[in-house]
Amino acid sequence: MTEIGRSRERRRWPWVVIAILCLLLGSYFLVPAALTGVAGALVRIDPETRADVIVALGGDARCLREKRAAELYLQGVAPRVIVSGVPSAWGINTGDAAKRYLVTLGVPETDILVLRESWNTRVEALKVSEIMKTNSWSSAVIVTSPFHSRRALLTFDRYSRGGTFYSSPLPEKSPEWQRERWWSRRGDMGTTIRELMAWANTLVGGLK
Repeated sequence: MTEIGRSRERRRWPWVVIAILCLLLGSYFLVPAALTGVAGALVRIDPETRADVIVALGGDARCLREKRAAELYLQGVAPRVIVSGVPSAWGINTGDAAKRYLVTLGVPETDILVLRESWNTRVEALKVSEIMKTNSWSSAVIVTSPFHSRRALLTFDRYSRGGTFYSSPLPEKSPEWQRERWWSRRGDMGTTIRELMAWANTLVGGLK
């Protein structure tokens, strides 16, 4: 290599180092923001509005969705609540247990309807659609986990045509799920990845 070539090579190295440092710094700040944005895209929160019914979707072992539905009912958001359930051990349906829990929270038993054998969100949407048509109801507030809220609304809009649906999910709170730095917590990471995979299933017309 000539002296001129070596001189050019020496001048090039500082710029290569600067470019690498800029890339690393950009990754440090931009990747977390991008990951948080991906998780945030899973969440849908609509302005609070009155509706004909509140629907607490199943799949929450802590009964936080039912608790949220009871809070909305007591606030006057809707005059009735639908809870979801599936058959469990010893002939018990989890929907009946959810109904009893709502009663303890102050929701009258006469204002609670139970969906049975609601194995996934699509089935829940179809069953809710039937109930709404039978009772001439036109709107519903859907209560679910925050990471599930946007996909749940998409499913209801797709399979419950004719109704208007609003999303009022649980607040993002530990230990269930939080979008901020979700990749740093094993539970939140698993939940987020499963939900992203479930989106692919939903978009191609899968079961959930």
